[in-house]
Amino acid sequence: MFVETITSSRELWETMTGRTRLISEPPESLVVSVAWDDGEGRVTVLNVWETPDAIADFYVERTRPIIEELGEPPDKPKRHGEPLAVYIRPS
Repeated sequence: MFVETITSSRELWETMTGRTRLISEPPESLVVSVAWDDGEGRVTVLNVWETPDAIADFYVERTRPIIEELGEPPDKPKRHGEPLAVYIRPS
């Protein structure tokens, strides 16, 4: 697994999430995505991917075309790497 977080304005989060289809058509390599509003009009997202290559593929296939159209976003994802420990409650 590979973890990243992104914090941005709610408007940018809605635009990018909708246009990349992150939630509506999630890539198979996305393990989990959780987003929350921090109460200041900003949204933080935690994404867990199967591999670092999965993030790169998602960027090339879905994100880069939007950035080329709209320009570089003010906030960049933070790549945290492999987790040291993971707990997932059994269902």
